[in-house]
Formats: sequence, structure tokens, C-alpha cells
Amino acid sequence: MRLKLVTRLVVLLVLAVLVSLLLELPFFWRQFYPLRYKKYIEEQAEANDLDSALVAAVIKVESNFSPRAVSRADARGLMQLRLSTAREVARGLGHTVGDDFPDKLFDPEYNIILGTRYLAQMLRQFNGNEILALAAYNAGPNKLRSWLEAGTWDGTWKNRRQIPYAETRNYLDKVQKAKKRYHRHFNND
Repeated sequence: MRLKLVTRLVVLLVLAVLVSLLLELPFFWRQFYPLRYKKYIEEQAEANDLDSALVAAVIKVESNFSPRAVSRADARGLMQLRLSTAREVARGLGHTVGDDFPDKLFDPEYNIILGTRYLAQMLRQFNGNEILALAAYNAGPNKLRSWLEAGTWDGTWKNRRQIPYAETRNYLDKVQKAKKRYHRHFNND
């Protein structure tokens, strides 16, 4: 009886060690945190002075790397850009915004060009504060400012539970978790 108990404990210990080793393998995490369009991500992250892991994390959370993704709010593509935001960013870059523009947002390279530019704009608007920039990217900069001005949220990571939108609270958590994983991708490749 005692031998069976010891055997079971040894088997459980060996399984625990194997699982912990598996969790450290890059191959394992790449199944949950894919990294597609790496070239575009790196190019545009550099062009906009952004962390490549942050851009990949935003894409993961926004669309799970699906270039044809469309949200309930009609945000489109990898970085889930709303048409009004995308048009504004495109015009700021000197791009022509024609009738085919909504469909261009499904092009991975073009979506990443516009999305990284917009994310960089949010970082500048909020003095480099990544948490505020991400909240603005998700909820909109005007909504974020209203929360800050009303004292609804103090703008800190620690007090993110004060954010009135559950979607934005969850978004911040998911992006930060994904960013840590993508740092490993970029460092191991």
C-alpha cells in the first residue's frame, strides 16, 4: 500500500516537472501566441518608435492575427481600426482615401502601417504612458480623457479596475500578458 502511494507521488512529481519544462519551450507558447506578419510588425514598430512585442500583442488581442476580422463596431483588420480613425491616420500620412479604402484595411501590411501610426499617436498624446495609450486605443482618446478628468480612473495600472468599461480593463490585462510572451518570441528568434 505504501509503495503504491510513493509510486504515485513520484509519477506526479515527474509529470509536474515535465509540464513545467514544456511550459518553458518556445514551441509550446507559439501555439497560443502566434507571430505572423513579423516583417511588417518589425518594420512599422521601428518606423514609429514602438516595441515590436507591444505591436504583436495588440494584434493578438485585437484580431488574433486574422486579417479579415471585423468587430461589432465595424473595426477592421489585424489592428481593428475603425473607418473614421483609419481615414484620419491615412490622410495624415498623405494617402488617398478612395471608395476602396474600407477594403484596404484587410491588407495586413497596410493595416499594420495605419495601426502602428495610430498607436504611436496615442503614446504621444498620453506622454509615453503605455497604459493610457492602450486604454485610448481600445476605448477612444476622448472617452479616456473623460474618465481621467472626472476622476473615474486615476490612469494607473494598479487602479485599472476603476475603468468603467470591462472590455477596456480586460484589454489592458490581455495586452500586457501577450506583450510578455511576444518579448520571448522576439528575443528567441
